[in-house]
Amino acid sequence: MPNRTLIPCLATGLLAALSGAGKAAPAAALDPKVQAYFEEHCLKCHDADVQKGDFRMDTLSPKVGFENTPQWLEIMERINSGEMPPKKEKKQPAAAASAQVVEWIAARMKEGEHARMASRARVNYNRLTRDEYVNTVRDLLGVEYDAKDPGAFLEDPEWHGFERIGSVLTLSPSNIEKYLAAAETILTEAYPEPPAKNAKPAPPFGGSKPVLYEEQISERHRERLRELGLLDKVRYDMWPGDIFRYSALKDPLPEAGVYEISYTLSGLKPEKGRAPRIKVYESKLDRVLFEQDIIAPEDKPVTVTFRAHLPKGRPNIEVYNDVPGPSNLPRSGRHGETPFISTKIGRIPWQMKLTDEQGKPRYPFLIMDSITWRGPLVSEGEKKLRNDYMPQEEGNLEQARHCLATLAKRAFRRPVTDEELDGYMGIVKAELAAKEKFRDAMKAGMLSILCSKSFVFLAEGDENASRQTLNDWEIASRLSYLLWNTMPDAELFALAQGNNLHDKAELSRQVARMLKDERSKRFTDSFTTQWLRLRKVGMFQPDKKLYPDYDKALENSMISETKAFFREVLQGGHTLRDLLHSDWSMMNGLLAHFYGLPEAKANGGDFQRVSLPPESHRGGLLTQASILSLTSDGVRHRPVHRGVWVMESIFGRSPPPPPANVDPIATNPAAPKATLREKLEAHIHDANCASCHGKIDPLGLAFENYDAIGRWRTEEVTDGTGANPKVKASGKLPDGREYENADDFKKLLLTDIDAFNATFIEKLATYGLRRSMSFDDRDDLKTIAAAGKAKDYRLRDIVEAFVCSDLFQKR
Repeated sequence: MPNRTLIPCLATGLLAALSGAGKAAPAAALDPKVQAYFEEHCLKCHDADVQKGDFRMDTLSPKVGFENTPQWLEIMERINSGEMPPKKEKKQPAAAASAQVVEWIAARMKEGEHARMASRARVNYNRLTRDEYVNTVRDLLGVEYDAKDPGAFLEDPEWHGFERIGSVLTLSPSNIEKYLAAAETILTEAYPEPPAKNAKPAPPFGGSKPVLYEEQISERHRERLRELGLLDKVRYDMWPGDIFRYSALKDPLPEAGVYEISYTLSGLKPEKGRAPRIKVYESKLDRVLFEQDIIAPEDKPVTVTFRAHLPKGRPNIEVYNDVPGPSNLPRSGRHGETPFISTKIGRIPWQMKLTDEQGKPRYPFLIMDSITWRGPLVSEGEKKLRNDYMPQEEGNLEQARHCLATLAKRAFRRPVTDEELDGYMGIVKAELAAKEKFRDAMKAGMLSILCSKSFVFLAEGDENASRQTLNDWEIASRLSYLLWNTMPDAELFALAQGNNLHDKAELSRQVARMLKDERSKRFTDSFTTQWLRLRKVGMFQPDKKLYPDYDKALENSMISETKAFFREVLQGGHTLRDLLHSDWSMMNGLLAHFYGLPEAKANGGDFQRVSLPPESHRGGLLTQASILSLTSDGVRHRPVHRGVWVMESIFGRSPPPPPANVDPIATNPAAPKATLREKLEAHIHDANCASCHGKIDPLGLAFENYDAIGRWRTEEVTDGTGANPKVKASGKLPDGREYENADDFKKLLLTDIDAFNATFIEKLATYGLRRSMSFDDRDDLKTIAAAGKAKDYRLRDIVEAFVCSDLFQKR
């Protein structure tokens, strides 16, 4: 597809730097205690008369965090490390005083950072995230673009966990090339080459076939089975960890698109073991297409069906029984080329490994019968979308202009000017002049629209005026990308066209409507992942020797519990209190087994609401395995990291950076065994550490009963001699309140529900507005918090209060 005219369309105006004045009201003078500290310990060596190290402090701006930032950062780091004041000075400051100065500078630095991240020029360009791009393309053209496939889009950068911050989502030349390639791929799938004239229509691709054992055995055995009349009765048995590679497709896939794939199979589960789990993997794409626990008797197989987007050609599919188990090599006793028909045909040696004397499975075991393919699938709605943008009459330029106008208005999420349309029609005419086919010329015009900054970016503001509030089209996009992670639908477009989206009653109705839609799951998944930093789960893979039961399926279940839990709190009318402490959660069978809960209450792969008995030691976000494992390092739990997570995610405060020269906590293999807590308490006897750790550690030590992957324990397995020490999970908060365990700690958090309410709203606003919150936003945030409190902190009402707030309509 020609694209020689397109690069300027995307590159122009997209590399905008942060500009505009920050609005954080920096302090005009230093804090008196900080000023007194500097006068007593610093200025005599760094003033107008003496500048040791060529460093002068008396001329630095008091607007810390906004001006002279490198110099203030160096001062903070030197004091924090104990390097300054020098040890040779007779008069040394108290550790608490130094910590107070460091904390004050760090707080001002954070204010400056937030102000810079929140600054707005006349027009803000907020690039679509990778997921938003995929969703928007799907709703615009009915094409499933795989932005995570090899060679597609890079992972979005984040700021404090958030991936939607406009000032962070910049655009590089390599990004531009990827957008061009993506648009060409999308349009090729939407508008494949039509068949040649007089060509016979291709038959529908698909059909069902058994998982024939003939693909796994030699010709000699295949003939023998056929003579015995057993070939069509053979099934494929899969031990734990087994892989089934197959060429189930006689012909390659005719086009890229969405294909429906079904497997008919049985799954045998040991009485006290894990269920077998099918995982379908496409190795060329390095992508898992489908995975699910399977529990079904061998004489009553089930059919599981899923859809996957696959490229044109022959896929490379591998099917796993994705649970840990015994070796399945022939030398271990597997049947080799002996056909498998049923576990009930007799106690032949290899089957003695599979079942016990009563015929019950010893291991999680899959039995596959058949595979069905169908596709590529294109719905009537998707066909209509594509027809809207392609003229029905060959060569009709009037229809071409109308089609491009329709595509551009939807893609840009706003009305399109005649001047813009002239530009896109100019591309079409230039391609026709170059003797390109009319259809290809139209695709070149479409390509320029999909590569435009108006599509790739959400623009807010006016280049010709200083406008601080959104217009109706911008509100429609902000609301749609908040709750659906995609472009506005026809109803939102119609409301924007009628200038009805400044009406808060209408906004309230739209929130209710959109939360009922299945697409709202994107909001709960995306916001939960970013706010709680769920992408860190599995960043440090747990040590297999220490945690042999941990695998990718368990990791995914941990993350899914947190997402499903948040979604249930939102959709079920629950409050912020449930996020902190609850007597229920969302479970599947694998996670229930991991937690030691009755699996009958959460069977198979689906997540269901489950009541939690007191002895489960669960409830609320903080004792979910995802949160407990993301604050660990794969070998041991990390109470300090857990404390920092609570401080940032629940209380919305960030601790000062740690000194650079702190020695790590040492192991003690020759000494009596000690808990990590005891080592940590010894470690922070240094007064320079204690001032910060006294605020952080109590927030993390409450969860000492949970190991690095979130399992409950009462003693800590550690290095050294003697018995494993008992876990101690009690503590005292900086304000003097005490707790005995995690349950007590969560109850204390409930008494601070207003603080959590304020933090949650700030996180929601950061996500929804795509910028950090600044000093000027504090009154609006307080108003939303008051509205949430008036509704008893119901999560659904807080989301509605945010959308209906003045803040939501501000740039």
